[in-house]
Amino acid sequence: MVKKSVAALLSFVMLLSAFAVQPGAADAASADNIETEARKHLGTPYSYGGTTPSGFDCSGFTNYVFSKEGVDLPRTASQQYNVGTSVAKSNLQKGDLVFFSENGSSVSHNGIYIGNQQFIHSSSSNGISISSINDPYYWGERYLGAKRVFKEESNEEAETAQASAVKSETLEALPDGEYHDVDEDYWAYESITALGEDGIINGYNNSTFKPSDSITRGQAATLLTKALDLERTGSDTEFSDVNSESTHAAAIKAVNQANLITGNEDGEFMPNEPMTRQQMAVVFYRAFDLQGIEHDEDFADVSENHGYYKQIQALAGSGISTGTEEGEFEPARETTRAHFSVFLNSALEH
Repeated sequence: MVKKSVAALLSFVMLLSAFAVQPGAADAASADNIETEARKHLGTPYSYGGTTPSGFDCSGFTNYVFSKEGVDLPRTASQQYNVGTSVAKSNLQKGDLVFFSENGSSVSHNGIYIGNQQFIHSSSSNGISISSINDPYYWGERYLGAKRVFKEESNEEAETAQASAVKSETLEALPDGEYHDVDEDYWAYESITALGEDGIINGYNNSTFKPSDSITRGQAATLLTKALDLERTGSDTEFSDVNSESTHAAAIKAVNQANLITGNEDGEFMPNEPMTRQQMAVVFYRAFDLQGIEHDEDFADVSENHGYYKQIQALAGSGISTGTEEGEFEPARETTRAHFSVFLNSALEH
């Protein structure tokens, strides 16, 4: 009975955890204040790396404006894309952050939505200015998605109280595949449990799984090595940022040799970097031989000129991923441990 009550409590906390690490609280009226503050800086020149009224880059501008309302945002546009709640283009509200991809594959620009299909941002050519998110000549085809970073103060208070209650509990060890923060009602329960029972995925020492945490490239390498039964032939990866004593070293070497997850041009594997959903699509495309698979519909945030369009469409066409309810794939969003588990389990069953 104690185990069930603790599990239920932890499950509730984890459902809130996506918000618990997000920016600070702000009431709905703050959206007007955000717009007012943003408009004060119209005409301010663009400055690469700029974070002050003497000159802003895109994320420096959003960071500065939101800080005036007590909302702390990460520094870069790509980091800001990983906070808040996803918002469909049709449901945009004043104060939402809007994101764009100028290279077809990752977040490279953002701004603040101010209504009437317009957003205010720091443009490299015009400085702080107002543009249309549907601009047919540029921003329209580069639109990537939006995030809402406001939340009710009551939620924050509830999260704090629940987190404190959980910390006071001593968690008992559970069998493989069972976790205190993943109960039978959790949406990814079946996949997480199946992979855990098969020894493919593990939780943490206190029998928690942390399903909302992002999965790192190193963790993904280990899971794929186990799932695909890849041969491990030592831990000398030759990557400059992977020590041979690293927990994931042997797996990293295995997935690299299998050409599933490779490093960058600088000879780095970036094992602690979160794996984005588009990177995950590329890895699964290679690992599960999805070449030639097509999808009947396009995702609203993945155009045909997207760098990973083929891989994302194949992932969807195979039934491994269906995207969000708004018809988006959110390619630059970090893949959570829960989502990776669902995708991996689905791929293994195909």
